[in-house]
This record gives sequence, structure tokens and C-alpha cells, in this order.
Amino acid sequence: MSDAWVCSVLQTYEGDPAPAHRYVDGEGRTRELSRARLLDEVRDRARRLTGCGAGPGSRVALLADDPGRFVPAFLGAIWAGMVPVPLPPPPVLGRRDAWAEAVAASLPVARPDLVVAEETALAPMPATPARHLSYASLESAAGPADTPAPAAYRPERTAYLQFSSGSTGRPRAVVATAGSVTANSLAIMRDALAADPARDHGVSWLPLHHDMGLVGFVLAPLAVGVPVTLVATRLFVRDPGVWMRTLSDVKGTITGAPNFAYALATRRTDRDRLARLDLSGAHTLLCGGEPVSPRTLRDFADAHRVAGLDPAALRPCYGLAESTLAVSVAPRGTATRPDRVSWSRLRDHDRADPSGDGAESVEVMGCGRPFPGHEVRVVAESGRPGADREVGEIWVRGPSVCAGYVDRTPDRPTPVTDDGWLRTGDRGYLADGVLHPTGRLKDVLVVQGRNIDPQRVEWAAEAVDGVRTGGAVAFTRPGTDTEEVVVVAECRPRRSADIGDAVRETVSRRLGLGVGDVVAVGPGTVAKTTSGKPRRQEMRRRYLLGDLPPVHNDPPRDTP
Repeated sequence: MSDAWVCSVLQTYEGDPAPAHRYVDGEGRTRELSRARLLDEVRDRARRLTGCGAGPGSRVALLADDPGRFVPAFLGAIWAGMVPVPLPPPPVLGRRDAWAEAVAASLPVARPDLVVAEETALAPMPATPARHLSYASLESAAGPADTPAPAAYRPERTAYLQFSSGSTGRPRAVVATAGSVTANSLAIMRDALAADPARDHGVSWLPLHHDMGLVGFVLAPLAVGVPVTLVATRLFVRDPGVWMRTLSDVKGTITGAPNFAYALATRRTDRDRLARLDLSGAHTLLCGGEPVSPRTLRDFADAHRVAGLDPAALRPCYGLAESTLAVSVAPRGTATRPDRVSWSRLRDHDRADPSGDGAESVEVMGCGRPFPGHEVRVVAESGRPGADREVGEIWVRGPSVCAGYVDRTPDRPTPVTDDGWLRTGDRGYLADGVLHPTGRLKDVLVVQGRNIDPQRVEWAAEAVDGVRTGGAVAFTRPGTDTEEVVVVAECRPRRSADIGDAVRETVSRRLGLGVGDVVAVGPGTVAKTTSGKPRRQEMRRRYLLGDLPPVHNDPPRDTP
């Protein structure tokens, strides 16, 4: 696999005029790089990072904002044998205090020697022993006359540190090795997508500090030479329609995002604008990062059919940072055929037994079989491997599994595996070898002795008119006889008055489950991870502290 290692591929780009990267910054400005130009910029950043005092093994924290600045610096650090550490940029709107707190918690774990960020992000960053400098300063810094030699492929070499997006707990930095990155990149691009550099073009707006954006649309395409257009995340936040417009404009064939982004793109793009797009060439739209809603994919497919989108291109996938990125990807056409199972058997017995089309059934999306050379097993609470269609914890084993976690102490990685198996903390089941994730182990709602995945409650709540798609979160609170379900639902002020009763009625009708409390909150209140998953335990903490301000009806027009 050494020929697919980042540095090995980049070395072949010498003098090559073929397209490599197209960067679109937060203001919509575009910059295109040929393969030769990308190699030049990577070498340049490697040289300048060296001039700033970093060397082989040095950790370089890079705020991942403008892709045109971040990507060459990230690849330049890998080229020079340094260990880049992607960090999130400040949010576009609000929550700057939360961002500063997150960065302050991450830096002591990563312990970087150098921190590089946009000038405006340097001031609010916490002080560290590391040297802090702006991207502009890096790009103009003096460096040695000779470019550092490219880092040789060694499977155990630390390629970079990736903070897991986990919904609970303190920051954990995953050690991605050259071997795990290369194995996962090839599994995605060759085994799952059969990508062809001559015909394929990737498009992504995903945050580059997150594994789905970084591995899925920088490292994996690079391993096989597929060109990519990288759109600044802040541009998508302001205008979700830029995603499909860009895919149409560049005749993109591969893209992907978490479930919530498909719902957002459907909701925020009108049919007339969609009719002017051409999505007929797109053969793969990956959906992962959180449990996949069949309804969301159906709505997206229906809305974008007018633009020529083939519904079979929607492909659910499953993965996590501890396995570099992906574990499995569904084959084409799977998105239209979810697994319909008995809700009572799933809820009461952790069994995903097939059901008819009655009201008592629920849909679970399959995410394909594990990649070649990789294994998945589902383990029951007793610790034994579960039978077919038995729900339990998902375990993963294979060459994509990373080396471990970097914690504050000791310096050596803490292993992520148990006898070679990665315990993911996710729940799911296997049916005829196909993996069906159902939720997070720690987030399971235990009510009257029944295990209920919170996504089911959240999806039911989001079906209520006025609740924002992706804006519902479910957890439990202590009750008199058993835990009680609480739903926090984002909605507009004018729609909040009857939300509580409607959510209770819908959840009861669809799931046979009582809801103890419904809190209507304003848009943007629900805390989320870097991949858009709700941070349920954080929302539960805020709820129990009484720290969730309810949304209020709009004041009269003559109020100052």
C-alpha cells in the first residue's frame, strides 16, 4: 500500500497539469490547483513550517477554516514528517464561548508545538506554550533553502491526530497512522466506490477538522488521484443550496454529508432552483456520521429528482474516527430499501425481526457489509456475539483501526482495541451480513425496562409541523417509578404554542411511548458534535440545571 501513501502519491504529481483541487473560500472565491501546483504548495508549506521551528515528530495544530489555506498546510506537515492536528474554526454565528472552551480543552490533549490559525481566531485562543502564528505569517515565513524530504511510508508512523466527535466526555485525540489512513482510503475509493480519476470528481463542504471531511474528501481521493472541489463550511452554513449547485457546476460524481445536511438541503432549496441544476452525473451521495433516516433520504431523492438525481446514488454508510473514517458503505440502491422491523420486538427484546407495513413497524437503514479485510460483529450485553438480527454493540476489526488515543498522560497512545477488536459504543444489528446501526450505547433511553434508541423519538418529534428537522433531542429524567422521556425541540416562536401536545401525541401514536416533558426552544439551541449529532448528555445536563430558555412568542409589532 506504500504507493497510495500521501507522500508517495504527491511525488508522482511532479509536472502533472491534471486538476487536483478546487478551493472555494467563505466569500465564494475560487482557486484551482493542478497536481503539479498542489505538490509545489505542499512542499512550500513543509519548508516554511520547518522554518518556523517545527520538525519531524512536531505536532502542528491547524485551524481548519479556509480549505485553500488549511489543506496545503496539513499535507505539508505530513510531507515533512510532522503530526498535524486539525482543530475547528470559530463558528459563523454565535457560540464563540463554547468554541473557545472546546479549543481550550483540546490543546492540552494535543500538546502542539505550533498553532496556526487565521488572524482573527488567534486573539480568543487560549495561551499555550506553543508558538502561535497566522496562516498569512506562515505563508510568508522564511524557510530553509531545501525542501524537507517526504516522510517515508511506515505503517506505524503517526500521520495526524484526529479529535473524535463523540457526543459525551472530554476531548479524545485519535492517533491515525500511515497504515490505517492508507488502508481506509483504498477501501473507500477502490472497494466501495470503484472511483476513477479520469471520470470522477468529488465535492465537499464538510468541516475539515472532522474525519468525514478530512479523510473522505482530502486523503481518500488523494490516494487514488481523484480531483476534489472543497467548499468552505461557512459558505454552506449561510447557503445550503451551494452544495448541490457546486455538484452541478463541476459535474461532480461523489459527495457526502451527515443525515441532517440532506434534510437541511431539502428544506432550504426551492424547486425552481433545483430544476436548473444537472445532478444526473452524480453516482454516489454518501450519508453517514449519524443514524440515517429513511424518510430524510426519500424526501431528498424526491425533491432532487427534478435535477436528474438518480435516487439509487444515495448510499448510507457507517464509520467512526477510531477506524479512520468508514467501516462499511451500502451498495447503490440501498437507500430506497430500508429494513422494516417490528417496533415492539426491537424496543422490548433487542430483536430486529422483520415486520409488515403495519403501524407497529419501524424502518432501519442498512449501511452495507464491512470492507474487504475488515470484520464487524455485534456483541450482546452478555458479552457473547449476537445472533443474526440481535441488537448489541458494534465491534470492528481490521487494518483501518487506528493506533489508540492520545491522552494527557502518558504520552504513548492508549489502545482503542480489546484483543484487536474496536468497541465502537454504537448499537446495531447484522442481517444477512449487512450492518444496520441503530444508535449510541450511552444514549439509549431505558424506560420501564425497555431499551429505546433516542433517534426513533427524535424522528417522530421532527415529523410534527413546526419542529425543525435535526432540531429535536431526546433523553430521560428521573421519574417516580421509572425514567421519563424528555424531548427538546427547536422551533420558531410563532409555532411553539402547541408543540408540546403535538409531540406527545405523535410519539405516543408512532412508538407507543409516553413523553414526560417537551421543551420548545429557539433555533440553534441544541448542542451538537462536529459531525452534527446532538449532544444528548449535554442537553440533559442543561435541562436538569434549568438552563434551557424556552422559546417565546414574538412581541407585538409596536414593541421597541
